[in-house]
Amino acid sequence: MIEVCVLGPGSGSKWNGLVEQSPHGSFYHLWEWGEVLSYTYGYQRYYLIAKRDGDLAGIFPLIYVKSILFCNRLISLPFCEYGGPLVNPTLDNNTAQQVISKLLGASNKLARSIGAKYIEIKGLSSSFTLDVLHGLGYSDFQRYMTFRVDLTEPVEVLWRNLNKKTRNATRKAMKKGVEVVEAKRVEHLRAYYALYLRAQKRLGSPPHTCRLFQNLFEAFHQQGKMKIMLAEYLGKPIAGIMTFHWGNTIYWSSNVMDFEHRNLNPTNLLLWKTIEHESKERNKVLDFGRTRRNTAIHHFKKGWGGKEAILKDCTRFFGDVKVPPDPSQRKYVYLSKFWSLVPVTASRYLGPHIISGLAL
Repeated sequence: MIEVCVLGPGSGSKWNGLVEQSPHGSFYHLWEWGEVLSYTYGYQRYYLIAKRDGDLAGIFPLIYVKSILFCNRLISLPFCEYGGPLVNPTLDNNTAQQVISKLLGASNKLARSIGAKYIEIKGLSSSFTLDVLHGLGYSDFQRYMTFRVDLTEPVEVLWRNLNKKTRNATRKAMKKGVEVVEAKRVEHLRAYYALYLRAQKRLGSPPHTCRLFQNLFEAFHQQGKMKIMLAEYLGKPIAGIMTFHWGNTIYWSSNVMDFEHRNLNPTNLLLWKTIEHESKERNKVLDFGRTRRNTAIHHFKKGWGGKEAILKDCTRFFGDVKVPPDPSQRKYVYLSKFWSLVPVTASRYLGPHIISGLAL
């Protein structure tokens, strides 16, 4: 007998136990990720669990995003690459399929009861789960891909795997005297956020609230699951990257840079120092995060010698909405152009209201 219910507060250790067991679990499946998003933006979480004869058999993290501009939907999961249901790896295929079907059936009922227009599941890595989803009416939306660098190689091999342009840019940062420090204090976090605000304006994207970075830092930094590295030049922060560390994977989450110092290639140095350090720690993979093909960032990431992987997103629609929010859509292109004109001081206060509704 398989029963599905919503897991209540204070059950994080039970949830994380299954995430750690599953070969398809990710950092973003962890209980704390949804907890931080819910605490920061007021999202309602529906973290479904399936029990079989009293034992935990599967989980499905869902976050309800309400938005007048972008419609109401359930997402697994916002602001990241990965989500979806996970099952206990000890189950046989037949039972695992039943567990996934039960979780998806419960999510469908939930979506209809709360008025969600669709359910979006990101970055599925299990072909078995994909087959079940397709059989239950989910459609593929494969908009993004990533690169993954195998960090078990010797550091000299990892250096040789970089393309010539990437190596030269990294050498230039070293020669010019760019230095790398790890953010461990509140001042470092503020410096990163100040760079982030300017970078988002340049890109025409609404920014997150500073509280999100603070809450992530508090939830994950002390556990060694989050790092912010800053590049400094003449004692001034000019760039930074944020990474999440879980299991055998390092997830590159975001990067920021002072555009006036782009000729110093600080992001190259930050990434190389991360690779160099983590290869010594015997971590397995650096995941470069979601990217659209044939963009400037796609070409940048390609230069680091990683293997390309398609991120398989799936969506199930329940109403007249047939396409999830997508930055390439015309209305979002216009919104981006408008947002690039908004002063930083204004975007800092208005941006979180918009980006929390987008929840990409």
